[in-house]
Amino acid sequence: MNILTASVGNNGGIISNVDAVKQALEAYVKVRNQSVFESVKEKMANIAYKASQNTYFSPPQTIRNQLTSLPITKDEGKKRYGDTQFVGLYKLMNWQRKNMGLFPLGGSKNRINKKGKKIKQVPRNTGPSAGLNRFMDGKTKAFLKARARGSKFLRIGWALAASAMGKPFGRGDFGSATLARLSGKAYGGGATIDRIAPGQSVFTIYNGAGVFDLRYKGTPMRNSSDIARARAVQEAGLRVGVDAEIKSMYELVIKRNSAAWFGKKMNVKAV
Repeated sequence: MNILTASVGNNGGIISNVDAVKQALEAYVKVRNQSVFESVKEKMANIAYKASQNTYFSPPQTIRNQLTSLPITKDEGKKRYGDTQFVGLYKLMNWQRKNMGLFPLGGSKNRINKKGKKIKQVPRNTGPSAGLNRFMDGKTKAFLKARARGSKFLRIGWALAASAMGKPFGRGDFGSATLARLSGKAYGGGATIDRIAPGQSVFTIYNGAGVFDLRYKGTPMRNSSDIARARAVQEAGLRVGVDAEIKSMYELVIKRNSAAWFGKKMNVKAV
């Protein structure tokens, strides 16, 4: 779980587990016309917001291209004829549906025809036809959309943290139901403000997405290598968010102090 903290004490001092954030905040609060508490809260929200924006995800078209070109595997030596472009995707969708406790595409393996005779269900992915494309197009739309949403899953923890600190994402970025379901969870994310003593508060933003596999019933924990890859992606997004917000804080510091320092008002680009 990726965590960034900052605390404010009675004397106005700031402590953070990231030295660069601490130093920037100390300079920033001196030129802001608001309390230290509100200044730190504002910047923690901005860091989480920018971390979410910059956590990598795969574009929808890339996902579509990858899924529609999956190889045929585990076919027990059976020869396929005709159009096989959907075979890998068909198998992947059924694998996920099985994990979720759903019936495979087309129903069960054995079905009863109109005459009451038991027949074997044959997946419609073995021959070229307009019906094949219609069938798979209808079945894959929701699946592809879900995969596209899932590609942004590692961002969600930072988005929840930003929202909890008072900077929610706009409509369309993440669904409100998804955010509500994952808020504050071990497999989601969020933020806390703990008042540990009068006048002393600790701000924490965290991102726990990627620990559990939500494609399975019971949400089992992912293996350590999957979690490590998820953490690397989230940490890269957090670093970008931290760096961007530190730059923003110093821009204001220079702007407010430039007249005293240089004899004229200047922005950070001029220094």
